[in-house]
Amino acid sequence: MFVSIRIIVYLQPKNMAMKYKQKVIPSVNTPEEWKGKKIRELRQLINTYIKDNLVGKVYSNEDTKFSIQVTSTSARKTAYGEAMYYDKATSLLILPQILQYASYNNFGQRKETDDDTILGYANFKCKVIINGKNKTLRIAVKIAKGGFLYYNIEVNKILTKKG
Repeated sequence: MFVSIRIIVYLQPKNMAMKYKQKVIPSVNTPEEWKGKKIRELRQLINTYIKDNLVGKVYSNEDTKFSIQVTSTSARKTAYGEAMYYDKATSLLILPQILQYASYNNFGQRKETDDDTILGYANFKCKVIINGKNKTLRIAVKIAKGGFLYYNIEVNKILTKKG
């Protein structure tokens, strides 16, 4: 019980009364050479891209000041672990900016299947523009005994009110 309480307090930004406002909305377009690729090919491209360009790097989140590391495990999870679609693949081209500007959303409890080094998950949201359209990303970051590890990303459309 004591550990859970300590984790929740540690994850809260310094001043909860002040809501973090995303300072930059990253923008990206799907590369022409990716268009028309089968999902299997897209998965391979993404896995290779993350491993070649992002694995081992650490990005500081402006909202929480967490230093978030990208690992080879997260590359595999992102590319092969969940649904793959063009917006998700394209968003990974700006993952450093996403991790930097995303706003902290909530804490998620560890799963029963997680190993003992995982303490829980910090869930973030980030507004982006993909191919000229507004999107909201959900980013999961593992909280491990050794630090914060990027885990996965999903894309939702921003719904706008008509009228």
